[in-house]
Amino acid sequence: MTPVQLRQLADLLLPGDEAGLPPGSRVPDVMLALTESTAPIIAQIGRHPDFAYPEKRQAVLDDMERSHGQEFRDLVLSLIKPYYEAGPVLEAMGWRTAPPQPTGHELAPMAADLTQALAEIAARKRIWR
Repeated sequence: MTPVQLRQLADLLLPGDEAGLPPGSRVPDVMLALTESTAPIIAQIGRHPDFAYPEKRQAVLDDMERSHGQEFRDLVLSLIKPYYEAGPVLEAMGWRTAPPQPTGHELAPMAADLTQALAEIAARKRIWR
């Protein structure tokens, strides 16, 4: 597949949305995964004569999904992880992009009754069995 076709395929599989999720072609890790993929279905999609026509591309993917179900699913699954771990996608979903450590995640304060129960346990002496 040509680079242009790979971008078109990425946008068909991961189109993004109006809420701010970027299309697949705008996520570098998705494009890297597509470029480095050895899945034969990618070449089949690129060689399909109808893939050259924008109005027929979705039909080509639908046909490939029907005729090569497991290969198609494997291709999509190989793109989902890099897409949903990408910074722009996380930000569009309202998640922070920084790693959880060393600052950790915000936790809600404990209920007063739980705090009391834990204090009682902590005050006990060591129990041996």
